[in-house]
Amino acid sequence: MVVITVPCTIDQIPLVKCPKVANAAVPTVDMSAPGAAAAVAEACRGVGFFRATNHGVPAALAEALESRAAAFFALPHREKLEHASARPFGYGSKSIGSNGDVGWLEYLLLAVGSSSVLPPSLRAALEEYTVAVREVGGRVLELMAEGLGLEDRGALRRMVVDAAGSDEMVRVNHYPACPLASGVTGFGEHTDPQIISLLRSNRTGGLQIMLRDGRWVPVAPDPDSLFVNVGDSLQVLTNGRFRSVKHRVVAPDAGKQSRLSVIYFGGPAATQRIAPLPELMSKGEHSLYREFTWGEYKKAAYKTRLGDNRLGPFELPAVAAAVKEPTNTDHNCSSKAVQPPPPPHVAQVY
Repeated sequence: MVVITVPCTIDQIPLVKCPKVANAAVPTVDMSAPGAAAAVAEACRGVGFFRATNHGVPAALAEALESRAAAFFALPHREKLEHASARPFGYGSKSIGSNGDVGWLEYLLLAVGSSSVLPPSLRAALEEYTVAVREVGGRVLELMAEGLGLEDRGALRRMVVDAAGSDEMVRVNHYPACPLASGVTGFGEHTDPQIISLLRSNRTGGLQIMLRDGRWVPVAPDPDSLFVNVGDSLQVLTNGRFRSVKHRVVAPDAGKQSRLSVIYFGGPAATQRIAPLPELMSKGEHSLYREFTWGEYKKAAYKTRLGDNRLGPFELPAVAAAVKEPTNTDHNCSSKAVQPPPPPHVAQVY
């Protein structure tokens, strides 16, 4: 049994109101296929998201991490709190960031390569998995560069995997089944600010992505695959050719299996210049964004709410309309805060 403390200050549970829709036809890229680079580029242009198969991360590594993470989250709440560290890293529950966002989840957020006070078996499994998924991230970045037509296939990889001081993180999210209401927000809608992120989950669904027309669609879980997100920084580096994808997670309803996901975030060093790659720009093409460093963007992003358009302040006014974010208005799937029946201060989640 997992017990999640419900803070007394939360008097509304964020709910996601969605009609039943078919699973999205998520682009799938076989990373071992000869045409992988073109397929990656097509998926990143069209959706900003794809499912990677034949990625090379041994199933045993992912399964071992899932098992040990599940055991950690099954510990008493007081024991898990012992693994909290300086914010934003360590163990957390309910609160997402420091600007008021909440969700029905608990999590571990760790910097790649940093020491942690996790139980030894979990720490070892996480480190081993991270080494493998980082290498996949590097290969994905190479395929992206190739698909963009860059002569330098390592141009993007060198910003993350091969960069000194790169800002890489791993997040392990646990979404227990929620007995309070149906359709409770596990993690609110957002884009990832980094260059890329790679996600692996168990067999419980809940992930949804927003299509270009503003419709939200569910993504069927597949523990054998990795799901790749284009981040905000990559959108800028490609001058909008690749677009970061807005996504969210709906917590499992009562009686369902918990959802557990592991996400690797590939960000550059704080001093890395983020601007459209010169070799990518066509003659006469203007940048859609003003130049900034990753450190500047990260600092700005940490001051925003999850659902904010974080790139908005960095868009050049003359072209801001061209990259306007779709809204949920009049679409089939929208977010709305709904008052549930009054919950107890402690909810037992099985």
